[in-house]
Amino acid sequence: MTGLVFYYHGKSPNQAFDVLHSAIQLSERHSLTEYYDEFLVDAYVLADDKSSRTVAIDFDNTITADVDFYLNLIDAYRSDGWNPVVCTLRDRTESDIEEMKALLYDVPIDIYTSGGNPKQKYMLAQGICVNLWIDDFFPGICPEACQLLSNNGIDP
Repeated sequence: MTGLVFYYHGKSPNQAFDVLHSAIQLSERHSLTEYYDEFLVDAYVLADDKSSRTVAIDFDNTITADVDFYLNLIDAYRSDGWNPVVCTLRDRTESDIEEMKALLYDVPIDIYTSGGNPKQKYMLAQGICVNLWIDDFFPGICPEACQLLSNNGIDP
């Protein structure tokens, strides 16, 4: 298995990122880049609301790209006092939820399904602010012109 490349362009310290960075270093397979290159990057790590303790992790092509790595990451976040959640563009069907739970070995984790709507707006409508997004498809988090992207060094 080839390693995943994570993109993070943080301008200020972020404790949620520090947990991910430690996990990447421990994996010895995955790497980190500060340079936006959509052809190189497998997962975008976008800092959002620093006052939040929630980390939103995408499912398809993110968690599914290395399930064991993400299960360990979820544990690391919990151990450090964070609230990791799954946030996906999928619809909330029973079969989708069961598929996700089975792949996550029924690890107790909240699963949010935006039904194809932008995830940031969806989560805010649920009353949930996210500190850090980990996702393979940043347009699924917010529209191309949103402030979140420019704050994270992405200018599509």
